[in-house]
Amino acid sequence: MALNPETASRWLNKKIAAAKGNYILASVFTILSAGCFVVFCWYLSGFAALWLDDGLIFPDELLYASLFLTGRYFFAHFASQLNYNAGNIIVTQIKRKLYPILLNDNQSDSVSSALLVTRVSDDLKPYFAFFIPYSLASILVSILILIVSFYIKKWVGAVLLVSLLVIPMQMIIIGVGAEALHKKHINLFMKYSAVFYNRLQTIAEIVNLDNFKRQFRFLSEKSKVLNKATTNVMRVAILSSAVLELFVTISIAAIAIYLGMSLLGIMPGPNYGKGYDFHTALFLLTLSPYFFFYIRKFVSAYHDRNRALASAKLLMPILNQDVKPSLIDTKEMLISFDIKRLNFAYPNSPVKVLHDINLILPEKGLVLVKGISGSGKSTLLKICTGSLLAQDGTVSVNGKDNEWSSQWLKENSSYMNQFPFIFDGTLEYNVFLEKDTNQCDQYPEFLDKILAKKEDGWQTILSHNGKQFSGGEKQLVTLARMMLHPKQIAILDEPTANLDPDTVEIIISQILKLAENKLVIVASHEEMFDNVADTILNLNWGEQMDYE
Repeated sequence: MALNPETASRWLNKKIAAAKGNYILASVFTILSAGCFVVFCWYLSGFAALWLDDGLIFPDELLYASLFLTGRYFFAHFASQLNYNAGNIIVTQIKRKLYPILLNDNQSDSVSSALLVTRVSDDLKPYFAFFIPYSLASILVSILILIVSFYIKKWVGAVLLVSLLVIPMQMIIIGVGAEALHKKHINLFMKYSAVFYNRLQTIAEIVNLDNFKRQFRFLSEKSKVLNKATTNVMRVAILSSAVLELFVTISIAAIAIYLGMSLLGIMPGPNYGKGYDFHTALFLLTLSPYFFFYIRKFVSAYHDRNRALASAKLLMPILNQDVKPSLIDTKEMLISFDIKRLNFAYPNSPVKVLHDINLILPEKGLVLVKGISGSGKSTLLKICTGSLLAQDGTVSVNGKDNEWSSQWLKENSSYMNQFPFIFDGTLEYNVFLEKDTNQCDQYPEFLDKILAKKEDGWQTILSHNGKQFSGGEKQLVTLARMMLHPKQIAILDEPTANLDPDTVEIIISQILKLAENKLVIVASHEEMFDNVADTILNLNWGEQMDYE
C-alpha cells in the first residue's frame, strides 16, 4: 500500500519522543543564546551611537557587548551538542530495530541490505540532528525577535512578520517536488550501487570472458542516470536557497530604507520632522539579520526533510511488517536437515539464483559451500537461516514442512553476514548485547587482540557501522557475539574475506571449535576450509556441481 507524505511525516515525528529531553534542553539553550545576542546588539549599537553622535567612547559598553556575544556562542554550542546527540539516539534506536529484520527477514541479498542501512542512516540523522532543531530554533528565535521589534518599532516587526509567513510557504511549494526527486534518487542509488558492486566482485570473470567493453558501456550509462538524479536533487536545494536569499535581501533592505528615512526626519509618523533615535535604529538594523539566521539554517536543512521522508517510506514497510505467530516449539532439537530439489528466484526476478539443489546436512560438523561470486552461496545461506522461504522445493528440519522449518531456522540459527553489522554504542554492548555484563567475565580470548588496541577498552564507542574498526576486527566482534549467544546452527558468509593471515587463522580455529558440537555452515573461497570441512557443496551460477 502506498504511503502518503503525512503518514511518513507522522512516523518520523513519533521517533522524536525518544530524545524529547535533549530537544527541550537544547531549546532552552537556544533561547538563552538568542537573548544574549539581543543584549549584545543593544550594547554594541549604544557604543556606536555614542561614539558617532557625541564622539564619546565608553569601554564598558563594548565590554558588556563582548561578554554577551561570548554567552551567545557558549549557549549555542551546548544546544548544538544536545541536538546532535538527539539525532544519534533516535537513529541508533531505529537501526537496532532494523538490523535484526534485515538479518533474519530480508527478501534481498546482503549487499542490498548493507546499502539500505547505510543510506537510510545517512538520510535520517540530518533530519533529527539538524532539521528538527533548526525548525524549533526558527520558531523560538523568531518569536523573541518579533516581540522585541514590535515593542520598539511596529513597522520593523511587521516587515519581519511578513517574511516569516512568506518563506515557509515557498519552501512547501518547492518541497512538494523535492520529495519525489529524493525518493527516485534513493531508489536509483540502491539499485545501481548493488549493480556496481556486483561488477566489481566479478571483474576477473568479465576480463577473462573479454566482456570488458560492453560492461564498461553498461556501467557508464547507469552512472549517467544516477548522476542526473543527483544533479536534479542539488538543483532543488540551490533553488530553495536562492529564493530564501531573495526574500531576506528585500526584507533587510526595506528595514534599512525605513530606518534611514526616519533618521533623516522625513518619514511620516510620531517622529516626523524630529529625526529618529540613532541608537534604536542601529539596534534594529543590527538585530534584523539575526532574525533570518536560524531560518537560513532551517531552509538549508529542508532538503534533509525530503530525504528523510523518502527514506521513511522505504523503512516503514520493513519495520511495520506483520510478525507471524510462531507455529513451532523453538526448543526442539535438530535431528535432521534436508534440502531437496530446491529452486529459488528473488521476487519480481525471472532469473533463478539456485537450480535443483539437493543436500543432506549433518547434526553437527562443518559444511562448506563453495563457488565464485554470484553463484548463489549467500542466497542458500539465507534460506538456511529461514530468512528466505523456499517456494519451489523442500527445506525440511526434522521432516517438517517448509513454513515450520523456516520458523525453526529463524529461532535456532545465528548468522554472520559477509558485511558484519556493528551497532552504534559501546564495544561491550556489541559483544554482550542485552546480557548482564557483570556475569560475562568469560569471553573469547581473541578479543584481547582488539581490547589491547583501544584505550577505552569495553567502553570504546562505535558508530557508522563500526568505521573505527578494520574489517577483521568487525568479523571478530561478530564471531564473539555468535559464540556468546549460541544457537543450534551457526551460519557464516565469507568469514575470512579480505582479512590478514593471523585473523584468518583465529577465525578458522574458532569455527572448528564451534563445529565440534553443532552444525556450522560456511560459504567461503578460503582453501584452508577444504581440508577440514565434513561436507562440501560446490555451486556454479546456482547449479550444484558436486557434493562431497
